[in-house]
Amino acid sequence: MKLRVQYMAQLRAVVGRAEEEMELSEGGSLADLLNQLATTYGAASSHFVTEARQARPSLLIVVNDSAVSARDAATTVLHTNDVVTLLPPIAGG
Repeated sequence: MKLRVQYMAQLRAVVGRAEEEMELSEGGSLADLLNQLATTYGAASSHFVTEARQARPSLLIVVNDSAVSARDAATTVLHTNDVVTLLPPIAGG
């Protein structure tokens, strides 16, 4: 299935684009997508998943305008044409 991934803030710089279309197996979960992104962007994998390949807890995730907790990534099933927006934590002074 095809879905769209949007990158916000410093994730845009890390992956070198604002958004892209991704291919994911039917019935794939948000966790599957994050692990695929971690594999695709190798050196930047820590932006998507932890060392244990779990969704990065600090990553803000929105699927079709609904926020999804990183702890729910494994049980959040994605569908064709879903839009997943990823926003890293924002720090400032």
